[in-house]
Amino acid sequence: MAKSEPSVGGLRDEEVEGRDWERVSPRGISDQDWSRFEGYISEILAAMGMPLNTPGTQKTPERYLRAMFDSTEGYEGDAKLVTAFPTECDGGADCELSQVVEGPIPFYSLCEHHAFPFFGHAYLGYVAHEHIIGISKLTRLVRLFARRFTVQERLGREVTETLSRILQAHGVAVYLEAIHLCTQMRGVRESESTTRTTFWRGNYESNPQLREEFLNIARSRGNGHLS
Repeated sequence: MAKSEPSVGGLRDEEVEGRDWERVSPRGISDQDWSRFEGYISEILAAMGMPLNTPGTQKTPERYLRAMFDSTEGYEGDAKLVTAFPTECDGGADCELSQVVEGPIPFYSLCEHHAFPFFGHAYLGYVAHEHIIGISKLTRLVRLFARRFTVQERLGREVTETLSRILQAHGVAVYLEAIHLCTQMRGVRESESTTRTTFWRGNYESNPQLREEFLNIARSRGNGHLS
C-alpha cells in the first residue's frame, strides 16, 4: 500500500511540497556562451586596471560570472505556484485585527541601475482571512524577488501583491530597510544612509492603529533600528 502524503487541511504539507516553485524555469547558458561571457568580463576588468595574471585573479572572470548567475537565481522561480493553508480563525472581530508578523528577513539584491548590491531586512505582516502561509515561505518569497536585478520599491510591491493574491487576506503590510552600495561606493558616497519603504493593503490602509502595531513589532525585532 502506498504511503499517504502528509497534509494540512487537505493541502500538501510544506516539506512534501518542497521548493519546486523556486526552480520553475532554470536558465540555460551553453558552454560556448559561458566562455564568451568570461572573455567579455576579462576585457572589462583588465580595462578597469585589474591584472589578470596573478594567482588570485586568473579565475576572477569565471568566479564573477558565477557569482552574478547565483545572485540572480530568483528569475527561475514562479511565485504563482506558492500555496497556502486554511486559517485557524473561526470568525469574530479578532480575525480582522490579529496579525501574523515575520522578520527581520535578511535579503540581498542587485540594483538594476548600476548592478551594485543593496541589502537589508524585510518585515512582513498580514491579517489572515481564509488562508495562512508557512512561515518559511515568507522568507523564500522575499528572496525569490530579491535575487534579481531590481529596485527596492519594486521588490516591496511584488512581495505585497503576491501575498495579497495568495492569501486573500484582510490586510497585508511590508516594510523594507536596505543599504545601497551604489550610493556609498560611488556618486554622493553616503556612509550611513538607509532606505526605508512601506507598503499597505486592505485593513492596514484604513486602520492607522494596525499600521502602528505592525511597525512597533518590527521596531522591537529590529532592535530599534526603525525610525
